[in-house]
Order: sequence, then structure tokens, then C-alpha cells
Amino acid sequence: MFGRRHLPALLLPAPSLAQEAWPTRELQLVTGFGPGGGTDVVARAIAAHVEKSLGVPVVVRNTPGAGGTLGPARIAQAKPDGYTFGLVGLSALVVAPLLMDLTYKPWESFDFLCCTSELRIGMPVGPSLPEVKTLADFIAAGRQRPLTFASTNPGSAVSFFDLGRLAGLNMTYVQIPSITEAAAQVAGGHIDTYSGTPEMIQLVKGGNLRMLASASIDRWPEFPEVPTLREQGFDSATRQPIIWAGPAGLPRPVQARLAAALLAAAKDPEVLARQQATSIAPRPLDRAATLAMLAEVRPGVEAALTAAGMGRGR
Repeated sequence: MFGRRHLPALLLPAPSLAQEAWPTRELQLVTGFGPGGGTDVVARAIAAHVEKSLGVPVVVRNTPGAGGTLGPARIAQAKPDGYTFGLVGLSALVVAPLLMDLTYKPWESFDFLCCTSELRIGMPVGPSLPEVKTLADFIAAGRQRPLTFASTNPGSAVSFFDLGRLAGLNMTYVQIPSITEAAAQVAGGHIDTYSGTPEMIQLVKGGNLRMLASASIDRWPEFPEVPTLREQGFDSATRQPIIWAGPAGLPRPVQARLAAALLAAAKDPEVLARQQATSIAPRPLDRAATLAMLAEVRPGVEAALTAAGMGRGR
């Protein structure tokens, strides 16, 4: 017969062992973006590496829609056991709350893990502006007639809103469901410019589009001669960090292992090569640095979109 002093030895190891054993089954990697885009390239490259390092399958679940909020909502609603995690974009954290009601709380529903990469944004033009070769030309044209610019969500077009305000241009925003459709609209001469991502590279190299500026914090490796907006006198950069999170309440040991696996993947040569092929910048940041970056970027995004009338007046 056991006395009370024996009970802790019998009862306590179970939770500890359960934590140590994680993971024992398939992981769900949720992304709020469709297959084939730059974010999906990163998600699948990192999933393959994490699968090897943790020893269990990692299945990518594309959940596009609702301005990039369906994927984060799915993560927020998952059981916080480490078996569901994924991408939570800046648009879902900062832009969406300005525009719509959400089923999650941007800063309370997630345990943020790290940042691995950052999508670059370019500013290309096409046949609708045949005389425009430089950003100065674009601004001159914009003082002669209204201009149109497109993106899949306002958060990826922050610099376009900023440029319109800083240069005193009359620019109209067009939201388009697909970035490839936005590229086709500009290449076809129906829209003046858009927030170009990797699909833009071949269109520029093929002469269908002309790139005027990098709207990111650095130049594109494919177009080293094209300066950033900041280098051309306009203090704005559109940030598109790839941020990883799980639902709030992840056990600390699980959180630590998952974050370590993601950051190790971000530095893997094969992952870096796949990102480089689509001009995605490596940006490995641990949890603290990720939160610091978000705190730095958030006010500028909110200010740009509110100044453009994109908020709900709250």
C-alpha cells in the first residue's frame, strides 16, 4: 500500500514526459496565402526542413481569403499543443484591424515564435505610362493626371500611399484578389502600377514592365541599379516580414523547440537558395527581435493607411 509521499513520483512524470516527447505526430503549418506565391515558397521550403529536424510530417495548409485573416484565425482557434502553427502576416496583425472585425485578437491570440524572411516589394509600370522611365517621370505624370495602383491588400502598398501623400499625387487604390492578376493588369496597360513581388522579375526582364523603385528597405538583387524609395528622397518602406506563430498558450518547451527548428531552417543553405531564387530576403529574428520589429513598423503602417482613409474611423 502506497502512502501519500509516493504519489508525486507516480503522477508527476506524465506531463513532463508528454512535453519531452513532442512531437509524436503530424504538424499542421497554416498559411493564409494561396499556393505558388512567394510566401508559399518560403512556407514549403521551411516545412521540408522542419520535417527533417523534428522527425514528423509537416503538412502545409493553404487557407487564403478575407484579406489574409483566415489562416491566422485558424491558428488562433487551434489547440495550443504545438501541432498547429504557421504564418501570421503584418496585414493580419496591423492592417486588418483597421478595416474589419476579426475572430481573433492580433496581439493576444498568438504566441509569436520568430521571423524567418521578408518579401520584397517593387514599383513597376507598364504600357499605360510609356513615357515613364524613372520615379521622377512617374511623379511628373502623376501631376498631370490621376494614377492607379493595385495590391492584394493595403498593407503591401503602404509605400504607394506614402508616395502619393509625400509627392502630392492623386492616386487611386485598386484591391485585386491575385497578385498575378495585378501584374497582368499593369502589363496590359489597365492599371498604372502595383506592389510587385517575385512574379514581377521576369516581366521586367522581358520588357513588359519597367521597375522604378524598390519599395522595400533594400534594393532587389535582380535590379541592383534601381534605388529604393528612401534613396530617392521618400522616407517610406513597405515591410512584408514572414512571421511565425502558434495559438496563445503553447507550452514553453514546445515553443522553444518549434522556434529553434524554424530559425535553423531559415539559415539552411537549401532554404536560402530557394528564397534567393524568388528575391525573398533572409531575415532570421528570434521572438524578442520579431516583437521589436513589429513595434517599430506598426505605427508607420497605421499612419499611412489612416491618412489614406483606409481605416474605419475608430
